[in-house]
Amino acid sequence: MQSADTTDPNGKIDALNVLPPQVRMPMLEDCLDAGLKYSSKLAQLIERAAQETGDDGSLDADAEALGREKLDQWIKEADEDEIKEEHRQFEILVGVQGKTGAGKTSLLNALLGFKDLLPPNDALVATAAICQVAYNYCDDPKKAFRAEITFRKHLDVKHELNRFFEDIKLRNELLNGKRQFEDDDDDKDSSDSSDLGEVVGRINATAEKIGPVWGHNLSELEGMSTQDLLKKSDPAVKLLSTTKKINSPDLATFAPAIKPYLDATTTSISGKAGRETRDMAVWPLIDHVKVYVKSDILRGGIVLVDLPGLGEIVESRAAVAKKFYNRLTVTIVVTPSVRAAGEKTAVDLMTENQEINMRMSGKLDDRGYCIVLSKADDGIDWETTARNQHRQNDIKTMAELNKQITDETAAVRDIKPRLRDLFSTLQANNKISKEKQVTLRAELRDMKDKERNHLKVRSDLQRQKKEFHWGQIFTAVQCRSALLEKDINHYLKGKHAVFMKNCPGAHAPFCPPKIFPISVRAYWPLRKRIENDPNAPQEDPLYGFPDEAYTGIPALKSWLYEATIPPRERHMKALLHRLVGLYNSLRTWSDQECEKIKLHMTPEEVQEKYLNPEFKVLEKKLKAFEVDLFDKVAGCNPLKNTNQALGICVERCIEQVKNWVYKDPQGANPHAKLAYATFLAIIKAGGGCFLSRAKGQRIIYDWMDGLANTFRNQIVSQWVSSLHKQLPGLEVPARADIDSRWDYRVDKIIEILTKSFPRQREYLATKTSVLKSIKEEVKDLVAKALDDVAVNSDGLHKELAADLKDKWKSTFKKAAGPKLKGKGSMKNRHQVLVKFAETRADKTYKDAVMKMKRKVLDEINKFPMQLEVIRITGSRKLREQVDLIMDNILEYEKEQGDDDSMGGLEGEEGEVGSSEESRKQKIVLQESIRTMLYEWFSSWDGCTDDVPMNDAEDSDQKQGTRASWLKQSEIPKSFSLGSLDHVENEVEDNYEGQWIDIYLDAHAEEDKLLIKEEDVDSD
Repeated sequence: MQSADTTDPNGKIDALNVLPPQVRMPMLEDCLDAGLKYSSKLAQLIERAAQETGDDGSLDADAEALGREKLDQWIKEADEDEIKEEHRQFEILVGVQGKTGAGKTSLLNALLGFKDLLPPNDALVATAAICQVAYNYCDDPKKAFRAEITFRKHLDVKHELNRFFEDIKLRNELLNGKRQFEDDDDDKDSSDSSDLGEVVGRINATAEKIGPVWGHNLSELEGMSTQDLLKKSDPAVKLLSTTKKINSPDLATFAPAIKPYLDATTTSISGKAGRETRDMAVWPLIDHVKVYVKSDILRGGIVLVDLPGLGEIVESRAAVAKKFYNRLTVTIVVTPSVRAAGEKTAVDLMTENQEINMRMSGKLDDRGYCIVLSKADDGIDWETTARNQHRQNDIKTMAELNKQITDETAAVRDIKPRLRDLFSTLQANNKISKEKQVTLRAELRDMKDKERNHLKVRSDLQRQKKEFHWGQIFTAVQCRSALLEKDINHYLKGKHAVFMKNCPGAHAPFCPPKIFPISVRAYWPLRKRIENDPNAPQEDPLYGFPDEAYTGIPALKSWLYEATIPPRERHMKALLHRLVGLYNSLRTWSDQECEKIKLHMTPEEVQEKYLNPEFKVLEKKLKAFEVDLFDKVAGCNPLKNTNQALGICVERCIEQVKNWVYKDPQGANPHAKLAYATFLAIIKAGGGCFLSRAKGQRIIYDWMDGLANTFRNQIVSQWVSSLHKQLPGLEVPARADIDSRWDYRVDKIIEILTKSFPRQREYLATKTSVLKSIKEEVKDLVAKALDDVAVNSDGLHKELAADLKDKWKSTFKKAAGPKLKGKGSMKNRHQVLVKFAETRADKTYKDAVMKMKRKVLDEINKFPMQLEVIRITGSRKLREQVDLIMDNILEYEKEQGDDDSMGGLEGEEGEVGSSEESRKQKIVLQESIRTMLYEWFSSWDGCTDDVPMNDAEDSDQKQGTRASWLKQSEIPKSFSLGSLDHVENEVEDNYEGQWIDIYLDAHAEEDKLLIKEEDVDSD
């Protein structure tokens, strides 16, 4: 068997860099799976061998002979659970957001490949819990589908109910005239009716959530309290602050089980000790749901998150929703094609705050988000499209095809009576002469041929009509999508220009997002394997969509896969390099390639005299590298110059606060005032997120986000330049610097070992790549440390609104105080806020920004400490690997050497005094490890050669269907029926026609003979 020791796993992995991402990433995923599998097998093998030598932890002669200490260290570093957990905890959140009815859930099911996995949301649960879908790493067949339902905290629900009953009390006081929301005499917009409408809107919204849970309508709730609903024995209370798990072996049982937690379906819930049981909907009590399934799109850490549009988030869910929005790597904005056509743009689903967050995180580009025009098949009228585009000839062509098909059908029907007459005559009249029969049968054959010709012509026409008709529908879909894309990009480009104009130093070009017209309804009939069930019933394909590629789903999958490649590839390569280090350690420990030699000095002497100086020089060089790199990282501080931005913020802050009394200062009616109830509710919320429902409208107000955005708009250019351009740009030169310093020292170490053990020259040559491969782990860790600085610092700007809210807290409390009741109270409360802005805005901004600066510096100052740990770890692993090489040389010298070759070693402890049995055990273990290492490398070799990795244990596992959609990165621009290029021929009276064919076939030979005889007689 070929030795695995002559191979270079790192070389195999690095060779993949030349391949396209669509090809490279699946190979890396397979390599990682194989590495985790074989490292686990090797750990089990070594643990069994260790147990045979005793498990008391003491290093006796037998254990030392086996190399127990080094093997224990290997098992510790190869901790399967730790590596697997690190892999499974890695997540890239992909948000799918859109308004109710946009088709988000249907799109998610299509991306996942399970048609009925998630139930579609209805209007009742528009603000339902956030749902995540992640890859299911569990191989237990009973847990093929898993879910974790996290319920809301008891205290959060209690606060929401307290506010609900306070609103009922407030409404009653308004209705009874006991309380008035008075304002300035000239304020005509802030009437009591508006105030009452705001309060009633809040009451109704909360009552819609209380009813499904507790079963009480609004009139019944009038005389109740929070304590009445949150009784300890109540089934709903039992759920709060808990997590429920659901496991199912198949989708058929899982989908119904998870449904009540994702929509308004009721389910039976028992209270504590089973004292009370009732059917109720639980969605208002859920914080978030996480579903685990085995889907190709989720491999590598992608987590799809079903999010509501930010305009649909209620206050009780705002914190949870924002937490997810702030963590998104990629965002998919979904809007129906018909709605988008009416609204002209889908970007209404993205708030200003979300937009600035994405811009500052460098994600407002064609890799950070895309727009999906869902339901692309809805409302399509190809004839109207053709008329609008002055394509009258297309309409005429369709009319001509229909006429020709009608003519051919009429011709077939005209032939039918004569066919029946001829066939009936031949069947019923036995007295007809043979000659007459031949003549009639000849006429029957002729008529039958004519029928076949007409049917063939009709079939060809029907195929032409199908291709033309479907092509026209395809063209209509494409035309509408192109117009929508043009409108959306025009709108976005205008917004970008305005933003750049208001942001000092900003020079970023407009980057249009990818826009995908999608038809989920057309996708499912075209899937070859619905829900992994090849026997599932197939629906008829939708007109205009002859192949999966035309539905847009494969193109969206491909885009999503490519958009998430950088973080997934970095993560997988880091784990692979770690596994390679473990592979190389065992490979060296189990070596049997040393030749018999004579030692002129002990390994300790070589170590002390020659190797330690080289290790010290390497550490010195790496320290110099650390200092240089830290200086460059410190130069990437995004908040170095903020004085100008702060000055602008103070001026605009005062202007913003003055406009807080208006509904939409930047809108079409900038002087329309807020209802006083809305104004007061926002003040009581501390200027944070508040959803107004006055007059049936749903409007989100967040004054603190507005103040934070004022500052962020001023620094966005330097923020993006520092954290998302300069800082990532340090990685490539840092890797090159590590390469040069590390490789030079490794070459020196190998040179020293070769001079000390000249007979081992060939063996040591194979270890150069092993020692150099350790630097790959070092480089990965340095790259991650750089990324940590960027990611952790980038998240800090999202905390600015909360910090500003904290600075304004006492002012809002004063503005909401009871002392300001009475005539002109809105003006008086507003004046408190304006006065604070005029006198304290400068200090407030400076304090909040200074806090953010300190946090950014803290992240930057963590960097040298991380580098120090990385250097120490890398140096330790290099020393350990050199020690393994030295131990291996010494071991073989002792086993193979003569008396002279042991000079200077007589006083050493080790294997000289160990038992022969222990040495035999080690030889057997080394052979077993070499065999498994060969299998490990062979699996990697197969992965990187694009050969499916199958062995006896995994032969039943599929490699997935990624290749099909990875190649379809674009929706086809031209139309072709492809495999659907056929039509079923409509044959009237098919049963009678079959009998005619049978009759003519039966007499074919007889007629040929009679005709031949007649020809002879005539001659």
